[in-house]
Amino acid sequence: MATSSALRVSRLGPADTAQLAALIDREPVTNVYLRSELRLGFEAGDWWGAFDETELTSVVLGWSLVVPYIPDLEAAPPLAQALTASAQPRMVVGHRASVMALHNAFRPPRPARELRDPQPLMVLDRGDLRGTPSADVRLSTRGDLEALIVAAARMHREEMGVDPLVVDAPAWRMRMLSLIERRWSWLWMSENEVLFKAELSAWTPDVVQIQGVYTAPRYRGQGIGRAGLAAVCANVFKDVPRCSLYVNQYNVIAQRLYERLGFKPAAVFATVMY
Repeated sequence: MATSSALRVSRLGPADTAQLAALIDREPVTNVYLRSELRLGFEAGDWWGAFDETELTSVVLGWSLVVPYIPDLEAAPPLAQALTASAQPRMVVGHRASVMALHNAFRPPRPARELRDPQPLMVLDRGDLRGTPSADVRLSTRGDLEALIVAAARMHREEMGVDPLVVDAPAWRMRMLSLIERRWSWLWMSENEVLFKAELSAWTPDVVQIQGVYTAPRYRGQGIGRAGLAAVCANVFKDVPRCSLYVNQYNVIAQRLYERLGFKPAAVFATVMY
């Protein structure tokens, strides 16, 4: 393994595409977000790589949201230094070993506002889906935008303790609109109210990552979440053979729902919030 003093860290660009793709394709499910972002091109993110001579050994994508893949943990300190020289990360999320290595490498140390560790990463393969999909779940449209903004903000407050409509309402609106336009957003509506929703955070031809799985509080415990997520997975399986998601270890109810649908543990994630 290379030592940190021997590593060269630089910003990545189009010339590094082949090496970067080969590196993150080693773990296609764990790195689905990175692989999905790479499909959008280098203009869509700020990529940093650690090289042992000419070989790319580790990578970090991010600005305020940081997603690392650091199989060579000796690369964490120089990557952390390069990253903080150009940005102040607000969240680091991804494979647990990479996340914790990067977090512990920041100098000066960055106290975590919240540490979510561990977060099981779970996968569901086409053919293993159990449960009956709801016929009422459909892709979100621009006409659903206002209702979706409200429901997603409620979930964010519940999960993160922060109201995105107070922090930056225009940015939140654009985020939800982008998901609709990508066809990455599904919902279940009843009389202009969102009963259930879910989005994708990453898409590749072989695996997607699901995020934002939410059932409105007064509809919980009625099978809405299970039927809704089953419908999202069934729709994804028309084009892609595998779904993935990660969940907080303490959210036992969600884990049981995913297990009943056929999801199985695949790896362990962690999230650090500053």
